[in-house]
Amino acid sequence: MTNEQLNELQSIRNAVDDLYTKLEVTLYEKQDAVKVSYKAVKPSSLITDNLQYIVEKLNLLQEAGE
Repeated sequence: MTNEQLNELQSIRNAVDDLYTKLEVTLYEKQDAVKVSYKAVKPSSLITDNLQYIVEKLNLLQEAGE
């Protein structure tokens, strides 16, 4: 792999890390029932598996290119 490709992989990794950081907040989902309540939801927990898969593939590509 060329240095340009390795730099591009690093940029992608940084973007994924930034995405995860921005989603690491607590939001509240409204629960409609007789009494309205709210349930805490972390968006990052909904996509952790997907982000982990992407990072693993980026690691493989980076290791193969070095």
